[in-house]
Amino acid sequence: MAGTAKKTDPKLWEKVKKDVTRSAKGGKPGQWSARKAQMAVQEYKEEGGGYEGKKSSDNRLKQWTDEEWGTKSGKESGKTGERYLPKKAREELSDDEYKRSTAKKRADSAKGRQHSKQPKDVAKKAAAARKASHKTGSRDGGPTKAELMQKARAKNIPGRSTMSKGELERALGA
Repeated sequence: MAGTAKKTDPKLWEKVKKDVTRSAKGGKPGQWSARKAQMAVQEYKEEGGGYEGKKSSDNRLKQWTDEEWGTKSGKESGKTGERYLPKKAREELSDDEYKRSTAKKRADSAKGRQHSKQPKDVAKKAAAARKASHKTGSRDGGPTKAELMQKARAKNIPGRSTMSKGELERALGA
């Protein structure tokens, strides 16, 4: 499992995590998600929280941030019921595979399930695409979304947390 840097203010972290979990932003209220984890880390840092120790290179939250998660339509998964996947996986899946995966997600969501497994063949293909993207990093040799987000944070660009990689590039003039 990935190493985790120790939080310097565990009480602040628990407060932030509780508030973010209750929020509807980044997922349904009361449910934890990777997006909510990203938002909680950002909020924790903004409220003065910090970390001791080094974050490992295989940190899952960093990987998820770098992967440019979204839907094929570009619309919010919570509104469309579409499968939410990393960009590389979305590009690799055929329309039929994506439709089958989305249909499974919608059926499970209708049953009240937060998490939904993909059809096995689709999951295998999506996992292979994700693994390949971890080995190659940013495909075009340019900055990753996480790197752009860091620059946007340093320049205090408003609305950066909801921007796509392309929007961040335009906002930064990159």
